Amino acid sequence: MLKNYFKIAWRTLTRSKWIGVINILGLTIGVTAALLIFVVVQYELSYDKFLSNYNQIYRIVTQDHYDTATDYTPGVANPFPDALREEPLSFELVVPVVSHFSVQVNVLKGAGEEFDKYKSESFFSSTSDYAVLFDLEFLVGNASVLDLPDHVVLTKSEAEKYFGSWEIAQGKTLQLTNGVELLVGAVVKDIPENSNFGFNLMSSFETMRSHQDAFGYDLEEWGSTGSNFQVYVKTNPTTDLAKEKAQLADFSKKHFEGRSVSTKSHHLQPLGDIHFNPLYEPLTGRMVRQSTIKTLMLVGIFILIMASINFVNISTSQAIGRSKEIGVRKVMGGSKVQIALQSFGETFLTVLLASFFSFLLANFLLPFLDKIADVPATLSLLQWPIIAFISGLIGVLTLFSGFYPAIIVSKYQPVKALKNKFQSADIGGVSIRRGLVILQFTIAQVLMIGTLIAIKQMNLIQNMDLGFNKDAVYFIQVPSENSDTETRIDGFKEELLRIPGIIGASLASDVPSSGSNSATNFYFDNRNEDIIFPAFLKFADEAYFDLFEMEFVAGQAYVKSDSIRNVVINETMAKKLLIPSPEEAIGKNIRLGASEWVPISGVVKDFTVNSLREEMKQLVITTQKSRYSLVAVKLEGGINASKLADIQDQFENIYPEQIYTAEFLDESIAAFYENEQKLATVYKIFALLAILISCIGLYGLVSFMVGQKVKEIGIRKVLGATVSQITVMISKEFILMVLVAFTVAIPLAYYMVQEWLASFAYKTPISISLFVMVLLVSLLITAFTVGSKAIRAAIANPVNSLTDE
Repeated sequence: MLKNYFKIAWRTLTRSKWIGVINILGLTIGVTAALLIFVVVQYELSYDKFLSNYNQIYRIVTQDHYDTATDYTPGVANPFPDALREEPLSFELVVPVVSHFSVQVNVLKGAGEEFDKYKSESFFSSTSDYAVLFDLEFLVGNASVLDLPDHVVLTKSEAEKYFGSWEIAQGKTLQLTNGVELLVGAVVKDIPENSNFGFNLMSSFETMRSHQDAFGYDLEEWGSTGSNFQVYVKTNPTTDLAKEKAQLADFSKKHFEGRSVSTKSHHLQPLGDIHFNPLYEPLTGRMVRQSTIKTLMLVGIFILIMASINFVNISTSQAIGRSKEIGVRKVMGGSKVQIALQSFGETFLTVLLASFFSFLLANFLLPFLDKIADVPATLSLLQWPIIAFISGLIGVLTLFSGFYPAIIVSKYQPVKALKNKFQSADIGGVSIRRGLVILQFTIAQVLMIGTLIAIKQMNLIQNMDLGFNKDAVYFIQVPSENSDTETRIDGFKEELLRIPGIIGASLASDVPSSGSNSATNFYFDNRNEDIIFPAFLKFADEAYFDLFEMEFVAGQAYVKSDSIRNVVINETMAKKLLIPSPEEAIGKNIRLGASEWVPISGVVKDFTVNSLREEMKQLVITTQKSRYSLVAVKLEGGINASKLADIQDQFENIYPEQIYTAEFLDESIAAFYENEQKLATVYKIFALLAILISCIGLYGLVSFMVGQKVKEIGIRKVLGATVSQITVMISKEFILMVLVAFTVAIPLAYYMVQEWLASFAYKTPISISLFVMVLLVSLLITAFTVGSKAIRAAIANPVNSLTDE
């Protein structure tokens, strides 16, 4: 019997070829979209889940509570891990992990001083417990080398990059630019891409302890907290987690109470939260917001619902033409269950074919998926979770899309069916079909509104006044100079200014908008009382303000100096210090941490310090040569390849031992919003797909409705109805449904975009005109799709429709 069902289903599908194509095409688009979204979501949710201790690993994070704000840091104070291990706490493992990004590694060629230069994007320092906690697989050597000073572990790929083969790496020597030499003690398998701990090299923590000055860390300094100095713990499965949290709170109070104006607290962050929490960024890799994942899942469900609605509406409408077939089946003894199963068989065959085409299409599109999501190019659809998803999707779509048509056809009355007396109202009622079409229009309009908001927000970001000029600014990374006799950075700046087409140069710790959040406690107006909020810091020479065309609201830039002699503050700092006017800040003294009192020389207009997701920070800018790590130059006449080559030549002359690293400022700022740009692209693509699916469904549905009203249209034309009257008669129902859908879409879309915009401190306004625009576009699309078919029906010769009775 099952074989017979499929035979009949295939004949039905091939007999109504046009309807079959519309159904399969709509479902193919929906399933392809859902499949690609599932690939992205499944990859994002898989981060670090391959670790055997996944549910027992926690990161200790820091919160600084001030009177008016709270700062969140994923790191801890430098002595924290040593002190934590000395306490009688319940944690099974305490693992310090220090990250050093973009480290230059020199591979010595032999006994001489020659070496090959490499850039390591992710360099960790940790202990042998790291290998236990994070399941390192050793190809050569073992974890014990991470307890020995001046030793390093390489990943397989990194070892091959340095030495050509990982098998010969053990025993080789690497040299860091800070002068520390490291012996390769072990090689491990590459870290999976879906990891927040993707290191290339890992030196022992004892190496950092032995060379604190070279690495810039004081392991006895409790007063500073850095985001790259982190601690991970493994909880004890036999101990109540609440008890371990209480122990950590007591430890925090013991070591930090009364140390600063902020109240410090430390918390256990689950490993599964690290990839999604914007308050505490991952050690490596990237963070994705939970709202982004939810949005992607919602969009995928929306597209599937729209495709299913197409199928339901067209299948139920098509049932009128099959009334005699169903009537004969019932007269011949067919039961309601058998007819329903036959209908489900037809639905299953359609869904199966659509899923097959979707799999092929998704496989073709997979290499382009990185344009809208951060997934590796090596992903494959032949994975058990994906295969299980497709199988489940086929079952759900068959049930969801086939249930209503099956109920309708199984309830046909044989006598009425054989006399072909069915009307549209007999196949489930007008209200249900209208409701499904309204739902489809609602989803399409929600996606259209989301797309326009995303485009407006990204335009706001791109065009917003940042408070400085980012155009034609090129910055070059240079090594910090800690010695008073080290003056190469000054010479490099002077040489750059001699290059034709460079109209300015400045030395700085970082560019105006960056990911840096260096901060310190400070004192104001000669009062030896900590201010109740921190000062965020940037270090730059006197040319910084002119180069970036910053505007002073009071005072002026400081004079040239290699150490802290004067400071410039921003407007936000002046306001938070309750200074009545910017002019009154000039000449007042500030002391940063344990430094000397220095006067304020100027108040600069607020500029964007980090990204536009964050509120304006209270900022202090001052000079300190030892903190400079880049040279920024202003190019005249735009980008010129020969000009950039001259800059690189000068760098290599002055820093022959260093790898050249440079970037344009506008590109580095654009990188802040890469995820948002990709999500905006997702909105655009799926809004277009929603419109396409709506048009396919509308065209199929209108085609069938016109087929049912051929004689009615012919009679109306004979009685004098014009083409426009007939067109309006056919179209007005759908226009009304668009209007109803619009009223439903407005609150849904508003809620969705508000949640997405919540991640930005500066948001685009949501205007009524935007909603009106979406309504007009929806009406135009509907009018075009429905009207094109309606006009063709209206201009047809009525004789042809009335002669066939």
